[in-house]
Amino acid sequence: MPKKVDLILVPTDFSGLSCEAFSWATLLAQQFNAKILIVHVISERAAVDMTSQPGNPWENVLEREDGAMVENFQSCLLSDIKPNVEPQTLVEVGPAAEKLIEAAQEKGADIIVMATHGRTGLSHALMGSVAEKVLRQAPCPVLTVRPKGD
Repeated sequence: MPKKVDLILVPTDFSGLSCEAFSWATLLAQQFNAKILIVHVISERAAVDMTSQPGNPWENVLEREDGAMVENFQSCLLSDIKPNVEPQTLVEVGPAAEKLIEAAQEKGADIIVMATHGRTGLSHALMGSVAEKVLRQAPCPVLTVRPKGD
């Protein structure tokens, strides 16, 4: 018998690929009547710039991110969210994979739905892969979404 899914964690960098992962997450959320937690992790360096700004950290991140990517992701949110899906947001500061794994543990995520850029070879070796680290260490199943055409 399949496990009940109550919470789906969806990391975002506000890219179109993150939007695609969010679309998959909304399908699962509808199927299981689950909540979605959208998580954005910013580097410590970027966070230093925000420490003096008052207010909601999610709003501060939205203000600082590239406008076109944010608009694209907000359009995705508006088109994909169904009435029975309850998205929540969380902003974390630090190494992305580590913070995503911590959020999944602390919030009790039942599944993580995340994008992967599908890098291989030298670019993978130099850049590393947040998705790969999350896959190896997550406390729950991980569904990865690759770019279309891959």
